[in-house]
Amino acid sequence: MDFFSVLTSILLLFLIIGLGFGLRKHGFLDGNRVHGISHVLVNIALPALTISSMQVPHTEQTMGIVDSTLFLAFVYYGAALLLSMAVCHFLPATKNEKGVFQFMLVFPNVGFMGIPVSAAIFGPGSLFYVILFNLPFNLLVFTMGIWLIAHERKEKPDPFFLLTPGFVASIIGLVLFLIGYHLPFPLDSALDWIGKTTTPLAMLVVGALLTTLPTSRLAGDWRVLVIAAFRLIILPVLTFIILAPFVHDRLLLGTTVILIAMPVAANTVLLSEEYKVDATLASQGVFLSTVLSIATIPLLASLLF
Repeated sequence: MDFFSVLTSILLLFLIIGLGFGLRKHGFLDGNRVHGISHVLVNIALPALTISSMQVPHTEQTMGIVDSTLFLAFVYYGAALLLSMAVCHFLPATKNEKGVFQFMLVFPNVGFMGIPVSAAIFGPGSLFYVILFNLPFNLLVFTMGIWLIAHERKEKPDPFFLLTPGFVASIIGLVLFLIGYHLPFPLDSALDWIGKTTTPLAMLVVGALLTTLPTSRLAGDWRVLVIAAFRLIILPVLTFIILAPFVHDRLLLGTTVILIAMPVAANTVLLSEEYKVDATLASQGVFLSTVLSIATIPLLASLLF
């Protein structure tokens, strides 16, 4: 395992978060601009990333591992949703806060951090597993995820609020993947370029939103720490214990566990900002869990694999 590459992947995100923090602190980004960037990310960059990430070669060899990877991914999200409901039932929080906390527990950062970190730990052979694991993420984050974030808002929700650009892009991407159709040039390159803006811009938004907090509150309160403990340690360890006796493909097992050990998804901040719930709480969860993941990811990888 290349620990330096793992640490570099995580520290790079923190450099961009720091840049966003500095830009907002010194007046280069105001609240309207931050919301505008978030709006572009949710409605343009993320959908582009979703479609481009599903442009995977459709061969007999790759199809051999598709069913098992997708099965594990969907089972994880279902189990994580049930666990999040149980944990948040005992966690003192408002209804909107509980939605954000549940989102944090269910959705790890399998895209922004999952790809570089998995490649650093298991090599490039793990990337196909990562992309497959991202398929349910892309489908569920814009349906179940938005429902968790937004369904308690006081405003009467639009009956079509789940029909987002992200959800539509997930359906398009999945259909293209299943039929084995690859988008022609230059459309595929355009989507890829737009999608690549997601990670740096998302981290800028996280950093900018963190400036609204006093320094003493950057890490959040004890509830954020509890969520981070479940997100970074308890969920991946439980996954390993349950799957190890049954999953004999060590690359599939290792990639699945490490992806589940990722910190809180940056989408938590983007969607919380987009749907005007507690984006500050979401930023605290992303910040604290990403800081702690600098230690927990290499530790889990070395102890379990």
